[in-house]
Amino acid sequence: MADITIKTNETFLEATGNNIGDTSYLRLFNILLDVDRETKFMNIFKSVTINENVQTDVLTFHTYEVPEDNLWDNISYEAYDTPKLWWLVALFNDVTNPFEELNAGDNIKILRQEHIRTVFNDMERISEL
Repeated sequence: MADITIKTNETFLEATGNNIGDTSYLRLFNILLDVDRETKFMNIFKSVTINENVQTDVLTFHTYEVPEDNLWDNISYEAYDTPKLWWLVALFNDVTNPFEELNAGDNIKILRQEHIRTVFNDMERISEL
């Protein structure tokens, strides 16, 4: 089966004419094209990462030791009282394939709850572009 997406050489800025700015908690990569070679879209795990400044600032995260029950949604529930933010935990830890297993005992970073709204605001800004 052929690959259904084609990575373009365009950056988000080039593809949309917009930039979300250096203050964003997110950093965008190249845009993908669908097989029709006209429809542009972003795969969040291939197109978005957490801004390096945020990811290394110890005031924005705390470390978390991965338990035996090491599924992303369980970690999200433990950290944020909801399994629905599993993608945020994965994104904050530079995971491009959330189906890979985590190792019990490893330390990962958890974005502090007070910064989640900033990430959501950035994503809303991206969707409006």
